[in-house]
Amino acid sequence: SNKLPTEADVVVIGAGSVGCSTAYHLAKLGGGKVILLEKSRITSGTTWHTAGILWSFRSTESETIMQLQTRELISKILPEETGEDAGWLSTGTLNTAKTKDQLKNFLKHASFASALGVDIFELMPNDISKLHPLLNTKDLYGAVYSPQCGTIDPATYCMSYVKAGAKYGLKTIENCSVNKINVESDYLGLKRVASVETDLGTIKTSNIVNCAGAWAPYIGKTINEYVPQLVFKHCYVVTEPIEGILGTPIIKDHGTIYMKPQGNAIQFGGYEFNPILEPNLPKDFAFGLYDMDWDLFSVHSESAVNRIPAVEKTGIHSTVNGPESFTADGHPNMGESPTTRGYFHGSAFNSGGIMNGGAGRQLAHWVIHGKPEINLANCDIRRYPTGLANPNKWLSEKSHEKFAKRYSLHYPHDHGLGGRNQRKGRLFQEHSDAGALFESKFGFERPAYFVKDENGQPQKNLKVLEYDFYGAYDHKQHETDHYCNECRTCRNSVAVFDSSYMGKLYISGKDADETVTKLLTRDITNTENQFVYSLMLNKDAGIECDVVATKMNGKSGEYYITVPTAAAQHCRFHIQKLIQDHTLHSSVQDRTEETSILSVQGPKSGHVLYALTKNKSVEALKYAHLLDCFIFHLYPFPNRLSFVGELGFEIHCSSDHVNKIYAAVMEVVNRHNGCMAGSRAMASLSTEAGFHHWPTSINSNDNPIEARLLKSCSPGTTYLGGEALEKLRSTPNQKLLACFTIDSKVPMTGSEIIWRNNKKVGFLCNADYSYSLETSIGYGYVKIPSVTDNTITSGDYEMERMGEKYPAKATIATPYLPQLTKMFA
Repeated sequence: SNKLPTEADVVVIGAGSVGCSTAYHLAKLGGGKVILLEKSRITSGTTWHTAGILWSFRSTESETIMQLQTRELISKILPEETGEDAGWLSTGTLNTAKTKDQLKNFLKHASFASALGVDIFELMPNDISKLHPLLNTKDLYGAVYSPQCGTIDPATYCMSYVKAGAKYGLKTIENCSVNKINVESDYLGLKRVASVETDLGTIKTSNIVNCAGAWAPYIGKTINEYVPQLVFKHCYVVTEPIEGILGTPIIKDHGTIYMKPQGNAIQFGGYEFNPILEPNLPKDFAFGLYDMDWDLFSVHSESAVNRIPAVEKTGIHSTVNGPESFTADGHPNMGESPTTRGYFHGSAFNSGGIMNGGAGRQLAHWVIHGKPEINLANCDIRRYPTGLANPNKWLSEKSHEKFAKRYSLHYPHDHGLGGRNQRKGRLFQEHSDAGALFESKFGFERPAYFVKDENGQPQKNLKVLEYDFYGAYDHKQHETDHYCNECRTCRNSVAVFDSSYMGKLYISGKDADETVTKLLTRDITNTENQFVYSLMLNKDAGIECDVVATKMNGKSGEYYITVPTAAAQHCRFHIQKLIQDHTLHSSVQDRTEETSILSVQGPKSGHVLYALTKNKSVEALKYAHLLDCFIFHLYPFPNRLSFVGELGFEIHCSSDHVNKIYAAVMEVVNRHNGCMAGSRAMASLSTEAGFHHWPTSINSNDNPIEARLLKSCSPGTTYLGGEALEKLRSTPNQKLLACFTIDSKVPMTGSEIIWRNNKKVGFLCNADYSYSLETSIGYGYVKIPSVTDNTITSGDYEMERMGEKYPAKATIATPYLPQLTKMFA
C-alpha cells in the first residue's frame, strides 16, 4: 500500500532482510502501530544479491544465537505463520582446514557453538570425500561438519516476514523515500525523534529503526548521526551445471573461499586482501550491480579449482558484484543511538551470513523493552571509541583490515594493524622508551607488556607503524615470559600500571544526589574521601556495568565515576537515559582525557606512596579511602584501591601533571626492583584474584545474585533494578558463577565448554593463566535449574577445548586468596 499513515509507534526504514524481520517482530511482540518504509522495492538494496548462506555458528555467543534464531524463523515459524515455504534449504557445511592450526581454529569455535545447541562433527580427510565426492582432499588436514547450515532465497524469505507481519497489523509501503528525520529537544536540550519526512508525506513517531543497510549513513546524516560503516564491492560467481553437485554441502575453505551448491551449479566467492571501497554509493542504486573485476577475483577462481577440480572445465553462468557494508570490528551496528533517543541502528552485517532474523527479533526487544534478550555488547552502537584523532582514517583502516582478514586465522590476543595511533595517553613516549609492545583498546594505544632485549635493556623499534592496507608488516612474536615477570614482580614487590584509558564520568547538577541514588546499588551520597565499588542495573536487575564512584570533596553535588574502558559510552548513555526517564536536572560528562590514573600495586606499594608524599597516614589508610597529600606541590588524589588482589594505590591526577608524577613514581619503584607492567599482566592478575571483567563475566543479562555481587547491592528499591532484585532474592537460581582451574598446562582463553557429571552446563566467560597457581583459571556460569553452591562444589568437572576434554576443579571463589586478605590488610 502507498497510503501513508500520519503517525506510528515505530517506523522501520529499509525493507531488506533486517528491516523486514525487525518490522515483523515489532508488530508481533506488541510494538504498536508499525510502518515499514522502502524507497524502492522489497529486497532491492543489497538483500536481493546476497549469497544467502546461513552458517550455524559464529565466533561469538550473540551472533551464534541470532543465527540459530534465524534458522528457526525460516525453517519453522514463518512457514507456520504464512502456510507457505519461506525459502529455506538445509544443506550442512563442511569447514575444511589445510593445516593443524586452521583445524584447531574451527574446533575452538565449534566446541563453543555445541554448548549453544549446534550439532558439530570433526571429520578426517577420508571421511570428507564420503560427504562430498567432488572435493579434492589431498591438501586437507581435516574438517568440521555442521548439518544445521543451509541457504535461503532472499525474496521468498523477506516476503514471508511481510505476509506474517500483516497479520499483526504491519503496514509496508514501497517506493517511499525518506528525506529527513525530525528531532525535538527535551527539557535538557537533548535530542529525541519526533517524525520522519518522506516524499509521500510526514509520519509522526517517537521511534525509528534505521535498517537501510549500505544506505544507512544517508539516513543518519539527516540528524547529524554518524553511522560507522563503509561500503566495499563484494562479488561471487555462479557456474554452469556440474554433474554430482546437487545435494552436496556448502564448503567453507579456511583462508580462501566459500562454495555453495545452487541447484546443480556452484556459487563461490570470498574476501580479497585488496577490496575495492565504494566511497560514493548512489542513493538510487536499487537492484544495482558493478562490472566484475576478474583480476581481483582470480584468486578465488584458483581456490575454487583447487577444492573442486570440476570447476576448471565448467563455464560461468552469471556474476554478482554488489555493494556490502562493513564495520571496524566485523560486528553489525545495532541498538539505540547514544545521542538521539528513539533512533535505533540496525545495519552493516558485514556480509557474514544470514543472522538478520535473530537480529530483527533483538532490535524489536530493544525498542519495546529498552534492551535485547541477549548480551549484544559486541554489536551495540555504543561500543565505538570517541576522541579519535582521525575517525575517518580509523574506520577506513579497521574496516579494510576486517574485510581482508575475514577468512584468515585468528589467534588469542591478536591486535589488528589498522586504525592505530589514534588515541594516545600522556605517557605514550615514556612507555615506548621502556620497550612497550602496544595494543589498541577502545582506540587507546596502551602497553600490552614490556619487552627486554638479550642484555635486559628496553627493546627498541616497537612503535606501531602506519597501516599499509595489508602489505602486512609484522612484529616479532614475543613469548608470555615478559608479562609473567611483570605478574611475579607485582606479587612480590611493586608494579606500575597506566590505567589512564579507564573511562571517567562526572555527574553534576541540582539533582546529582538523586541521580546517583537511583543509579547505583550502593549509596555514595555521603562518601567524600572514599571510593565505593558499585553496580548499575537495568529495570530487570541485569548488570549494565560495575563501577567505582565517589563524591568529590569540596565540589558540592559532583560525582566522579570510573568505568571500564570499552564501557564509557555505554555507561554515559545509561546514566543519561536514567536522568531523562526520571526528569532529573543533572548531567553526565565524559572527561576521560582530562584525568590520568597511575596504579601502583604490590606489597611494596605503600613504601612507594610514603616516599612520594611523606605522609604517615599512608600506613593507616583504609581500603578505598583517599589520601589528602601533595606530590611535588601538585595535588592529586591518591586512594587505596586494587584490581589485582594486592596492597595497592591509585593516583588520580590532572593529565597535565601525570608525566612529572610518573617520573617520581618510577624513581622510587626502581629502588625496590619494581617494574612497569602492561594490560596482559593486569588481566592475568585480576582474573587470578577473582575480579569481574565487563562484558564477559558480567553483562546486562546477568544479575548480582548469579554473579555473586549481592554484597555490592544495598537492600531496598531506591535504585533502578532494586525492585526486580528484591524479587530475585527469593527465586531459585537458574545459573550461578563458578571459578574453574585446569589440571593441566593447556591454555584456556574463554569459551571453553563446562562439563559437569558428563553433561554440558555452560562455558567459560573469561579465562587467563595464573602464574601464582601455575595453571589456567577461568569463570563461567553453571546453568542448572535451582543451582546452589553445593551443586557446584559436588560435581565432577571437565573443560572442553577444541574438541578435547581436560579435568577441572570448580570452586565458588578464586583459590588464590579467596578472601583477598592482602588487598584489605
